[in-house]
Amino acid sequence: MRAAGRQAAWAAGGGLLLALACLALDPEQKCNRTQYEAHGKCCSRCPPGQRVSVPCSNDSDTACASCRPQHFQNGWTKQTVCTPHRYCDQNAGLVVHIQGSAEQNVVCRCRNGTHCSSRECQSCRENKVCQEGEGAQQTATDTTDTVCAECPVGFFSNISSATASCQPWSSCWAAGLVHKTDGTRSTDVVCEEAHRSRSLALALVPLAAVIVVLGGLGLLLWRRRLHRRELQKQQKNQPAEDDFEEDKGCPALPVQETLPMTQEAEGKDSRLAEQEHA
Repeated sequence: MRAAGRQAAWAAGGGLLLALACLALDPEQKCNRTQYEAHGKCCSRCPPGQRVSVPCSNDSDTACASCRPQHFQNGWTKQTVCTPHRYCDQNAGLVVHIQGSAEQNVVCRCRNGTHCSSRECQSCRENKVCQEGEGAQQTATDTTDTVCAECPVGFFSNISSATASCQPWSSCWAAGLVHKTDGTRSTDVVCEEAHRSRSLALALVPLAAVIVVLGGLGLLLWRRRLHRRELQKQQKNQPAEDDFEEDKGCPALPVQETLPMTQEAEGKDSRLAEQEHA
């Protein structure tokens, strides 16, 4: 019984020593986020924009100094050096978007008309240009390219652009004009002034009237000429018909036949003629 009690006491004592050792090995449980553990105590970290110039010791706390130019530190640190600012390579198409300071890094971006070629954005590429009949459905940013789409019915684009969207067809009626030609994906509706169409209509009305009048006169003259020809034909045929009617009404007379004269009759006639002469 006594041996078992001694073993339990040793086990409890060993667990307590182990717990104390773990607390000693975990300095974060004793120091806050602006401190760090060194030499068995909590030493101060340097604030953003500064670095450790003299580390903490048994007799003194940490000594800090400002970051050198073109360097920064954006958090509490125990480091003795600051981080250099990022370099924006103009040959790669990068420009400075936000200037750096002792507490923040330089922010680079692609120049206008270009976007990052990768997630790391170490270089840039030209934005896509939408052609005629297309519009920018989504304009490019410094990290994404242009998204082009064909203009739907009722919209058009007659330019090549990386930013312009499709424009709606013009409303001739709203502008007080007359619709002349339909639009396409690359051309707008063609309108014209209303008085021009009215003038054209007014000009066509008298022209049509003249055509109708001339056509009527021509038809009248043609009918008169046709009627005259018919009368002439009737007049030509009338005498023949009258003669035929006369012949038909009068009886035919007998025709005496003339007989040939004999030589004896001819002799008598000649003697009578000589006597009358004497």
